[in-house]
Amino acid sequence: MQLALLDAIQQRYACRKFVADQPVSLGELALLLEAGRLAPSAFGLEPWRFVTVTDRTVRAAIAHACHDQPAAATAAAFIVIVALVAELDPDSVYVRKQFKAEARDGDPAPIHDAYRAFHRAESITEWAQGQCNFAAAHMLLQATHQGLGSCPIGGFDAAALTAALKLPPDGSPALVIALGRCAHAAPQRLRKACN
Repeated sequence: MQLALLDAIQQRYACRKFVADQPVSLGELALLLEAGRLAPSAFGLEPWRFVTVTDRTVRAAIAHACHDQPAAATAAAFIVIVALVAELDPDSVYVRKQFKAEARDGDPAPIHDAYRAFHRAESITEWAQGQCNFAAAHMLLQATHQGLGSCPIGGFDAAALTAALKLPPDGSPALVIALGRCAHAAPQRLRKACN
């Protein structure tokens, strides 16, 4: 029986330690990437790239870039979400292509004009990184739905992470998602009331 969405939301938690030597399959990673791909994004820009890592040596370098946090040090795999900051100039080929698709055979000019008015180079990095959180949320819920443990990691040395992944210098890592089979049971959820 598949989990209802709210069940997955209630069961999702940040796993702090994963079971050693239990890999995440390529099929499981593919489903997580698909969940991220389908996430909403402002202007339809999808300002992200997903980098999957299963290689032991690269995983160790990522764990070190994440300050050797237990979740990072024991993860069987990572998905690193990279914000596509350099591609977000209003006149870039990437932006024009995305707006053409977003217009769905209509005129992309109104979307482009709205984005041009919104775009400010000094704050676009933070905006793009924030957009990446939509994709991360989808992936985290999909991981729970698949029975995987996950932990979003925002505390990392960006330069070390960029080097470990061999990203271009203008790459902007937004978030690391550690994945695997959780080594402990889910703790009791502590959340404030909705009012």
